[in-house]
Amino acid sequence: MILERIYELALPKLSGKRIREVRVGLNLLMVELDDGSLGVTYVLRDDIGHGCTAIPEAGQLLGKDAKEIAEWALKGKNVLPVAIGLAILNSVAEFDKLEQIDNLQDADAMFAVETKPTDTVGMIGYIGPLITNLKGKVKNLLVFERGECSEGVYPETREPDLLPECQVVYISSTSLINGTLEKLLTYCSRARDVVMVGSSTPMYPEAFQGSGVTVLSGTRWLSANREAIFQGVSQCAGMWQLIKNGQKMSVRVK
Repeated sequence: MILERIYELALPKLSGKRIREVRVGLNLLMVELDDGSLGVTYVLRDDIGHGCTAIPEAGQLLGKDAKEIAEWALKGKNVLPVAIGLAILNSVAEFDKLEQIDNLQDADAMFAVETKPTDTVGMIGYIGPLITNLKGKVKNLLVFERGECSEGVYPETREPDLLPECQVVYISSTSLINGTLEKLLTYCSRARDVVMVGSSTPMYPEAFQGSGVTVLSGTRWLSANREAIFQGVSQCAGMWQLIKNGQKMSVRVK
């Protein structure tokens, strides 16, 4: 599993680190380690389920060993602890060593790969800015969502039929949180580019080698902006409001 590879790569960077802060909002959550490292992921609130035991350890996380809580990314019992674990893994990616795609510092994911007017482009998750920028510039834009679908948006049951028609596919990194990524990648066999997008994207290119993913487009969250990030997450900010506190990054999977 890709998440297992990410965890193994992150382990040396997590050694000796502990949880300093956790904030869970309506749309996003963030984790801070005691060295100031920050990670942000989405909250898939429709997938959490009912009841009051989403995180039995609630109120006891501060000071915990970062490696222990990061393991939730692999063993979490629902999407919320998985997202917390992933945020920890994301926080210790070696951002300074990443080789960004030329001219793409702080740029949107759509510019990370070439799209042609003849392309059919698939998108897993309704990613508004990408849709706005791609509409009218490609032959077909196929957007897939869970649950109720509006006009022009397909249910996930159509993914096995339609994704093989796509030359480029953008996949929301929430697919790592809900455990659907590996299955989705099997449907992208004819795509020349598969781009992981969103704040949940783990910036570990090595972990994605051989998976079919060609580009990782994520965010480095800046410790200098920690207070603004804390406030935004706690006050139910969306990504479009929070992103000014981070640095967008896009790297190729070699």
